[in-house]
Amino acid sequence: MLNKNLFFLLLLSGICLLFSACQQNPQMPELPEKQAVSATDMEKKKEDEIRSANYHYLEARFHIKEKSFDRAILSLKKAIDLDPDSFILNRDLIQMHLAQKNREKAAEIAEQLVERTPENVSSLLLFVQLKKDDIEPERLVEILQKILTLDPENKETFLRLGQIYMNQSDKVKALELFKRMVSEFPEYYVAWYYLGEIHLFDKQYELAKPAFLKTIELEPEIIEPRFQLVKVYEALNTPDKHKKIEETLNQVIELDPDNHRALLGLGLNHFKSGNKKTAEKLFATLAQDIEKDSALMMTAFDEYISGSNDRDAVIVFSQMLKTNPNSSTLNFFTAIAHQNDNQYEKAISYYQKVTPDHRQYKKAGLSIALLYKEMGQNKTAIHFLEDRLKESPKDIDTITYLSSFYEIEKDFDRALELLETAKRHSPENTDLLFRLGALQDKAGFNEKALEIMKAIIKIDPNDASALNYLGYTYADKGIFLDEALRLIQRAYDIRPDDGYITDSLGWVYYRLGDLEKAVKYLEKAARLTDYETIIADHLGDAYKRSGRFEKAVDAYEKAIANAESEDDKEIIPEIKKKIEAVKKRIHE
Repeated sequence: MLNKNLFFLLLLSGICLLFSACQQNPQMPELPEKQAVSATDMEKKKEDEIRSANYHYLEARFHIKEKSFDRAILSLKKAIDLDPDSFILNRDLIQMHLAQKNREKAAEIAEQLVERTPENVSSLLLFVQLKKDDIEPERLVEILQKILTLDPENKETFLRLGQIYMNQSDKVKALELFKRMVSEFPEYYVAWYYLGEIHLFDKQYELAKPAFLKTIELEPEIIEPRFQLVKVYEALNTPDKHKKIEETLNQVIELDPDNHRALLGLGLNHFKSGNKKTAEKLFATLAQDIEKDSALMMTAFDEYISGSNDRDAVIVFSQMLKTNPNSSTLNFFTAIAHQNDNQYEKAISYYQKVTPDHRQYKKAGLSIALLYKEMGQNKTAIHFLEDRLKESPKDIDTITYLSSFYEIEKDFDRALELLETAKRHSPENTDLLFRLGALQDKAGFNEKALEIMKAIIKIDPNDASALNYLGYTYADKGIFLDEALRLIQRAYDIRPDDGYITDSLGWVYYRLGDLEKAVKYLEKAARLTDYETIIADHLGDAYKRSGRFEKAVDAYEKAIANAESEDDKEIIPEIKKKIEAVKKRIHE
């Protein structure tokens, strides 16, 4: 149903009546008194406007059905002109802009709607959904808190706000919120689950345990809290730890007999508890299945390798490898497990057992080269890759890696020679060309680098990396700023959540002197990259130039704190000078 708040239209109708009265009394020198508008006339006018807004709304629905989206947008705009506070009309217009990939316009409409109807929960929720990545965390929290004040039973907002607190490591507020959620919704198992999560996050294992048990009590067939209980039992390390873990994982297997995560965990628990024969038997069964069951392999990978359980990963994969020691697949993943556990020599030995016919053979070879580099044996890595290149002279990945190792040795001639050779094999490989252009820039051939970036854009006009590289280079040099803005804006439209492209957009606005937009995009870039040094430095410059000195100091200090690479560390003295200069301005 459309919102009937047509006050401004009624006001206009009153003005029209007043004008009409003037026409009827031309001889009167003084302003006429306002003629009264009857309640019946006002109601009729309102009904007419509502019918008109409804007409345009239905017209828009017809255009949408016909896929005439531009016409639909025009019809919706006409309806909104008559009923500007209507959530439904604004929501549909926003959806139209999203369908046309115009997210910024959609977000702009949502923001305007919130300004007009600040107490409308639906409007606030829509605004949050569209702007959550673009607004300051403090304002996002403020809006979510307001939604909870207006609608205390909005479960989704509880969870979203709680997640923000957890991401910010604000354990106190997160705990307070989830306790309130449990109090508001005592039978809602999700509330108990997240209460357990915050206790687990805070290492309050004795408090996490009953929260997860309550979750299971309310929703007996749910599996995830049982895995969280396993973590709790591991951390509590009581004498009956292994028994509790076994019982919990068996409950999962009863609910889901083929649950790979539970089966792997059960084997690991048997191994750790000293019941190694049972563990070996279970791992042997899993090893037989793993070659033909990709889901099992991915579960093992996600749980123990991606999950950073390095020592457990070594146990799990080494045990499975015992059953099938010639398996290239198991050797490959056992190598990864040892690599993550910083056992580089062992990792190399397992990678070397991956046979040439296996799909991971090339990746195993590249990993060996990287491990040699990590061990400080860059020249050994080069010799190894030179041998692999003889096996596959046209392999682009091998050439690219080998080039990067020569780059480390400052042998730019050989590095560029390799990439030029690869370019002849694959002249339209834009990733390869980008690598070549970046290396030419580093080697001092700046004009050649720019020509390469232009060539990439000619091959692929939507290559965001090349667009950004060329645009940022112009912006940083302070040349061709209008062209730089055009290039970077295209890159940003393609990858709006890329922190480095967002930084480039902010930086070109800074160069153009549009400080409002510069700060807007540089703030977003800083959030996306967790205040990476150069980006935080750019933000500090924008704050300083716009007179926000305290914020500038804060940004500069974050830039220094996050300096990791050698290039970052080189600019620290310059940033320190900026801080001193800004602090003087503050105290003037």
